[in-house]
This record gives sequence, C-alpha cells and structure tokens, in this order.
Amino acid sequence: MEPTMEPETLEARINRATNPLNKELNWASINGFCEQLNEDFEGPPLATRLLAHKIQSPQEWEAIQALTVLETCMKSCGKRFHDEVGKFRFLNELIKVVSPKVGWLVGDMGTL
Repeated sequence: MEPTMEPETLEARINRATNPLNKELNWASINGFCEQLNEDFEGPPLATRLLAHKIQSPQEWEAIQALTVLETCMKSCGKRFHDEVGKFRFLNELIKVVSPKVGWLVGDMGTL
C-alpha cells in the first residue's frame, strides 16, 4: 500500500514562495499558495497572518516576494480573502512597514 501524500500547508507554500534564497519569483509556489487559500476554510485568515509576517521581514527580497504574493492573491482570490485583507488587523500590520521607526524619531529629537 502506497503512503498517501498530505496536502502541502499554506506555511510551507509561503516559505517556498518567499524564500530569500530564490533567485527569481517562484510562480508555481505563489499560484499554489493563492489556490490553496481559496480551498481551505481557514485559508484567508491564515494567509493574511502569514503574509503580514513575511511583508515585515528585515530581508528585503523576502518582503518583496511577499508583496508579490499579496498582489497575486488580490487579483486571483475571492471575496473572503479580500475581506480579510480589508480588516484592521492586516492593514495595521502594513502600516507598521511604512511608518517611521521610533529609534529614528528619537535620534532626530536630539538635534532639535
């Protein structure tokens, strides 16, 4: 009897799609992530948590790949994913990426 293969997790797919060692975008993993999040009942909330974490990565290439995954999912996923992206929890995580860092502000205050 052959062992049955377990379906790949969203975590595994996002890790492969955003691997900092990727030399180019891994479209198979990106599209697989988007397809799977649509199929799983808990896919959209889990996907947004995973994406928020990856987008905040200190490794620029990993963050850029995560933004590409987000863009692809926004174009190819449905209302459930769009609703999760529109929630305060996810948007607040994106705001953290573009907001000035506290250390930077404190450093400037010394020159005033």
